[in-house]
Amino acid sequence: MDDTESYRFDGEISVVATVDGRTERVDVRMNGTVDADNRRIHGFAERDGEVSESYLHNRTRYRECGGPFDRWAVETVETDDWATMTPAVRQLSLLESGSLYYNGTRTVDGRETTLLVGEPSGAAITQYQERRSRSLFGGPNVENARVRVWLDEKTDRLRQTRIQFDVSQGSNTATATVTMRFSDYGSDASVDVPVIPEDEQWTGDCPG
Repeated sequence: MDDTESYRFDGEISVVATVDGRTERVDVRMNGTVDADNRRIHGFAERDGEVSESYLHNRTRYRECGGPFDRWAVETVETDDWATMTPAVRQLSLLESGSLYYNGTRTVDGRETTLLVGEPSGAAITQYQERRSRSLFGGPNVENARVRVWLDEKTDRLRQTRIQFDVSQGSNTATATVTMRFSDYGSDASVDVPVIPEDEQWTGDCPG
């Protein structure tokens, strides 16, 4: 991945939570482009029919707040390694802790891949959440974490990942599943970050 200049990604996040005896489900679809050569990422996220955009330009993140708050949240990302903010590297970083198993080969979108299965530590999952623009959900206890990674047998590049883990806080529990797919490596994919007027910017996270 260190030599990858650009690629596209898409995926889904599913969170099923039980809070105060009520069970709720949240589904988010996402897609975007990584222009690593110029340190830029453009992404879309859709939840309940509402679509929002986001950009990462070097260490500055812009995220469309949506809803009645018609502003772009602007945040500075504190990191020594820009690559850790990219979707593919975030997924792969979960393999750095816990157990790791080779689970044979699989075909993904017509390509032969190697399947690796990891059991990352709770600390690794917490760091993964913190590297996102917003945590999947809160909770101090992370359990049953498992990540599956499909690597292209010819190029060793990431083709697909699936992350699953549970979180609990008192009697409240939640289960998250994050599935990501990666394609168009080395294509002409590029990201142009628009100029956002100052009166449309909001320093910090989106309210609410």
